[in-house]
Amino acid sequence: MRRFRYFVRGRGLPVALLFLLIVAAGIALAIRLPRLLAPVALMERALSFIAAAVLLALRDIPERKIAKLVLLCFLPWMGFILVLFFAEADPPAPSTANYGRGGGDLLSRTAALAERFSGARAAAGTLDYFASGEEMRRALCADLKGAKRRIFLEYYIIAEGKFWGEIVALLEERAKAGVDVRVIFDDFGCALTLPRGYAKELGGRGIAAKVFRRLRLGWGLTRRDHRKIFLIDDICYTGGINLADEYVGERIRFGHWKDSAVRVEGDVSAFEDLFLRTWYGPSRSKRKKTPPIFPKREGAEEGSFVVLSDGTQARERMGAALLPLLFGSAERTLLLSSPYLSLPHGMLGLLGSAAAAGVDVRVLIPHIPDKRAVFFLTRAYARELMRMGVKVREYTPGFMHAKSIVIDGKYALVSSYNLDFRSLYVQAECGVFAEDRALAGAVGQDLLACFEGGCDVKKAGPFVRILGRLCMLFAPLT
Repeated sequence: MRRFRYFVRGRGLPVALLFLLIVAAGIALAIRLPRLLAPVALMERALSFIAAAVLLALRDIPERKIAKLVLLCFLPWMGFILVLFFAEADPPAPSTANYGRGGGDLLSRTAALAERFSGARAAAGTLDYFASGEEMRRALCADLKGAKRRIFLEYYIIAEGKFWGEIVALLEERAKAGVDVRVIFDDFGCALTLPRGYAKELGGRGIAAKVFRRLRLGWGLTRRDHRKIFLIDDICYTGGINLADEYVGERIRFGHWKDSAVRVEGDVSAFEDLFLRTWYGPSRSKRKKTPPIFPKREGAEEGSFVVLSDGTQARERMGAALLPLLFGSAERTLLLSSPYLSLPHGMLGLLGSAAAAGVDVRVLIPHIPDKRAVFFLTRAYARELMRMGVKVREYTPGFMHAKSIVIDGKYALVSSYNLDFRSLYVQAECGVFAEDRALAGAVGQDLLACFEGGCDVKKAGPFVRILGRLCMLFAPLT
């Protein structure tokens, strides 16, 4: 009921109504007018030709161009509107063949990519893995109580409830103690979870807050901030966990909500830079970096890691360039988990090639979906991978939201990246890639336990397979 109230009173309803009006008008023009007026039919062909020419000129990935061209064939008027009005041009991911070759190992090659795309360099620190939101919650609240200088939050979803209520009370307390507390939340992600004007409400409690991209219909509507960054002095939490009750077991949605996060203590300057870039925009003059204030934790072993990131304005994409490098580097095992699965055919082929070469490739997806249409697409891609020899299973207890990759029990990636087109080519994302056997072992053990306790992907009949192939054609637009 609360979500419905936020939708009706907030910024989502006007945008939704305007979008539906455009869709209805486009369909009406596509169906009715060409039958009645020859000049309108001629205009339809002209507009389709213009849209196709613009589409072919865009620096975009081939899969998205094909999907939009097919849309133009079926619905010329609506396709014209979507191609031009919602244009989201991104360049193809550059080849990773020559990045970091001099370093030899996978971490140095990944670090070379990160420096190339975002300026981040390899760093050292202690890495702790949390296999559930409940585990992360306890550590996070303990760290919050001890914050001395800064607390920066950047999240896709923040939802009113017990978890956020506990956090915001601690944020208010630390702000009164003189800690620099700032919050960034995505307007689309929070459209149904926070009331209108919530940034001002937080400001009244001493918490500086900004909204990422006010929800408006038009160019850039789908470019959202999907990051999860919780920066506390020299500690940063990231991964798949948003600040909502279902992520920490306070609310049951879609069965058991399986998620994960990583806690980094040490050199977190790359995360600070990501946050400040979003907070201040392109201006560099206003950014003030905070010097380290905590020494190395006694008795803890440090691991080497790289902070990965993509911004919504990035002309080149780190995630799309990194995945082929990771998939092609596995020699023994490659474990992956993602709530959504829709990869470019080239990346699917790399996973299939790895499996054919004897690598134990396993992919874990949800069994209980949060979005049925997207889940249908995820299963279609899962069956395609299974056909190539990749092992795919579903997390039986509920919804698998963790986004992790483990390579040969030595390297681990914990991030906000889903294995889909939106994360790889459109949204702002972040994560940690580490060469740390302890972290890789913890993530790998968690994924293997979920994999072994899961179930096989449901077999599809002829009609479902054909429909799945059709949906895969439009996957780049989802």
